[in-house]
Amino acid sequence: MKKLLPLLLAILGSVATFAQTGSIQGKIVGSDQKPLAMATLTVFLAKDTSIVSYRISNESGEFKFTNLPVNVPLRLLATYVGNEAYRQSFTLTSQNPSQRFDLIKMQMTSKSLDEVIVTAERPPITVKNDTIEFNANSFKTLPNALVEDLLKKLPGVRIDADGNITMNGKAVNKILVDGKSFFGDDPKMATRNLPANAIDKIQAVDDKEQALLNGDNNTSNVGKVINITLKKGYKKSAFGKVYAGGGTQDVYELGGIMNIFRDTLQVSVLGYSNNLNRPGFSYSELMNNGGLRRSNANRSSNSTRINNGMNGSMVDINGVNFGGNTNFGIATSNGGGFNLNHAPNVKKSFYLQYYFGEVRNRLNTDRLAELYNGDTIITNHRVTNVLTKNYGHSVGGGFKIKTDSVTTLNFNAGYTAGLVREAPNVLISSENNYLGALSKGNINQSNDINNYNYNHTFYLLRTGKTNSKRLMSIVQSLNIGNNSSDYMTSSVLNYLYPSRYDSLQNQLRQVRLPQAFGSLSVSFYEPIHKLFTLRFTNRYSFTQIKNTTQMLYANPLGDSFSVLNPVLSGSFERQQHEVFLAQKLAFQYKKLTIVAGIDETFLTSHLNTSAETNSIQRNIQKLNPNLNISFNNLTLTYNKNYSLPSYSYLLPVFDNSNPYYIAKGNPNLQPTATSDWSLSYNYNNQTKNLNIWWYCRLPIFSTV
Repeated sequence: MKKLLPLLLAILGSVATFAQTGSIQGKIVGSDQKPLAMATLTVFLAKDTSIVSYRISNESGEFKFTNLPVNVPLRLLATYVGNEAYRQSFTLTSQNPSQRFDLIKMQMTSKSLDEVIVTAERPPITVKNDTIEFNANSFKTLPNALVEDLLKKLPGVRIDADGNITMNGKAVNKILVDGKSFFGDDPKMATRNLPANAIDKIQAVDDKEQALLNGDNNTSNVGKVINITLKKGYKKSAFGKVYAGGGTQDVYELGGIMNIFRDTLQVSVLGYSNNLNRPGFSYSELMNNGGLRRSNANRSSNSTRINNGMNGSMVDINGVNFGGNTNFGIATSNGGGFNLNHAPNVKKSFYLQYYFGEVRNRLNTDRLAELYNGDTIITNHRVTNVLTKNYGHSVGGGFKIKTDSVTTLNFNAGYTAGLVREAPNVLISSENNYLGALSKGNINQSNDINNYNYNHTFYLLRTGKTNSKRLMSIVQSLNIGNNSSDYMTSSVLNYLYPSRYDSLQNQLRQVRLPQAFGSLSVSFYEPIHKLFTLRFTNRYSFTQIKNTTQMLYANPLGDSFSVLNPVLSGSFERQQHEVFLAQKLAFQYKKLTIVAGIDETFLTSHLNTSAETNSIQRNIQKLNPNLNISFNNLTLTYNKNYSLPSYSYLLPVFDNSNPYYIAKGNPNLQPTATSDWSLSYNYNNQTKNLNIWWYCRLPIFSTV
């Protein structure tokens, strides 16, 4: 015991020494003795310049480091844009674990930051006006890491399981590579394909273009844009990656991407193949660049599906499956594409891209369900065999031109085509433990679905030469889509209780669904005082959607489907015109912005169906107030909008393609009004590495 006590004391003493840390603090000022806010201070290990920690100075120029190692030579680096770097070596000891740098005085310089700072000691983060810049080399990743792995290490950046990125509480709208789009605007195409070791800098800035298109030039309620700057060795070279893998049960995955980058040209080609139920392309990329975002407003609610499950993930848009499957079974996905960017100068850029996706899925299930009610047991047995083939093509292109310092022209167009071939077979039986067999059935289907969609958006932005609050924008968009579906069903259903009867179906249900949507919006913003701005927004939109449904039975004398069932057939057409006028007065003083105004909505709709002799009219003429109050990082908004029911809820024709799920729409459904209150808060403090973001919304729905 006497020998054990000194040993324990020695161990405790060594642990206390090992756990001891130190701290430094100080203040940084400019050559004019004024405090420098948002200066970057970094502590390195002196022996190998590895980063220990970094801080951003506060508004008073003060900074503080804690949890620094003691008895280890360290080096402090202070940087600020337009000033020479400051370096100071120091060592904290067990006897003196704290040190204060009373006043660090920076000196102005005309050299750029990278020319002044030693490459090995570049600061991990630099703040330049409204741009946050990260030095990629300061955040260590594995040799085979992707950009997504690098972003996860940046302060304030969060990436969810689907690859969606937020930075300081704001969604990242797009990622650029050397200022150019990379496979459209989907961030995941860059983050999940480009290697991290090719990245030199990562720059983040508010999406000012989105703020201008929103009409308020307010960056507090828009997302972020990240620009990835490649290392010099990659700017004029070819690089990429190839991956492959296999496992038990014959599963495999392979793919690759090749990039060729030049000063004015970027070319990227990628391809993939797997049977792991994974999509080749992401949902947001297809929506933004495949011309699909507008069309969903007038399609049925289940036309877009993006799911992640225990068995895999999938992306299906308007019947076009771009890979993966969340159900049981194995989905084999193949695809590829290319992306081309050409920017002959800083005022002009052009892009072209193409994608192809193929998915083949075979699903075989055998399900047995037992329902208990006292001593009675009802057993339902269902055996399903489905073979599904999906083929999707998506092509897009566009340009962005700055005709002068205040005028920007932008045009984006996309075309998507998809084919679905499906052949399900379902065997169903039901039994009662006392009564015996209740029913049995055999349902065979053969479904052919074709989707075609064209979409383009053009906008012109022009700001004032002498006053940035003066703005004119013209936005025009067009979407034309066509969907054709042939559902052939051959079924035999035998009902045995309470009375015996048979139900036979041998039918072909044909659906033709053409649609068109177009809009033109013109906005003007005119400052009438240094604190007040008048804002006018005028928008006209036109929507036309048609549906022709025919239920055909097989001809008893032949194999063709030529006998029309008028009860299960019909036509539908809706034309919608909407004029939206908004007048607003904006008040802005320092961090407070108040925008209040009046909206006028004029909406007319003509609905014609084969089931109704007269046209069904829906007219809305409403005058509503709107409000937006922003103070610092807090935003309160109120607006009211109107919408008509989706056509799938209006079509007055029975759909009995699945005898166990029969639906019929109601053309007399009323339009809905939504009064929408929302409150959001976004706080980002780089000096404390603190990010707070929350959002709440209170929609109030009513019929018109």
